[in-house]
Amino acid sequence: MTYDEDMLARYRQMVQERHHVWVARQRGKGQPWTTDPVLANLKMTNMFRVLDPGSQFVFQLADENPVDVLARLVFYRITNRPATWYALKAAIGHYPVAQDFIEKPEAITGFLNTYRSTGNRIFSGAYIIVPEPGTKNDKMEGAVRLTQRFLLDNAETFLNAPTQDERFAALRSTSGLGKFLSMQILTDWGYLQPEEPDPSFVVAGPGATRGAAILNSDISAEDVIFYEAVRWSDHPVVQVDGRGLTTMDVQNTMCEWSKYAREIVTPRKKSLYKAAHPGVQSKPILPQWW
Repeated sequence: MTYDEDMLARYRQMVQERHHVWVARQRGKGQPWTTDPVLANLKMTNMFRVLDPGSQFVFQLADENPVDVLARLVFYRITNRPATWYALKAAIGHYPVAQDFIEKPEAITGFLNTYRSTGNRIFSGAYIIVPEPGTKNDKMEGAVRLTQRFLLDNAETFLNAPTQDERFAALRSTSGLGKFLSMQILTDWGYLQPEEPDPSFVVAGPGATRGAAILNSDISAEDVIFYEAVRWSDHPVVQVDGRGLTTMDVQNTMCEWSKYAREIVTPRKKSLYKAAHPGVQSKPILPQWW
């Protein structure tokens, strides 16, 4: 396997320094959090995926009924915007459950249409999701229908699946749930389980695939991820409550690395990053199995 050793060293330094930014913020330190010019200016997710606000919100979607959890996770990752969910909860009295999508989808779409008409955003701009590919259907209404399709056609298969790859396949078999989104939902599901799902299963998203190719273009992105996951396990220089990076965390770092590497070659971000969540950071919620 041929790795670009210079870029590999830069990648590993990025991971350590970006995590140090998180530690500094946890301790209440103000900017600058780093002397790295790229990290100081570039918006970048945490190296541990679970630490990001979007993932922290997932813990609010827990429920005793696993079908309701699935319904929420699918629709949440399509919208990827907690503000939308707070508004939904205020309107219907609870976060949506499976029966809301199956029996009363018009109540959800009706509220969201009103919510949108007053200038509110429904979807995050973090990534682009097309709920009904090949159509010009309304994205919001398509997202509700996609969630309904999954619940009716594939939720039972997902819940009965004994392995991560079979759960992933159940998600992927729903039109509109691509590889990237399916892996996000599967990871969120794992956060809410009492026991840790198989950590060796991972599917690289587009950004992670680009980032991995910078390090080694001769092997698959997943192989690069596994290579680094073993390394971070053997040398746990970044940790949260005693745990190092999982394979999914490494997948996350590869996505951010692709952005970082681009800034090395062609710097664009020249002003200090303005935090979306300033001030002292709350202690993170972690899975039971952490």
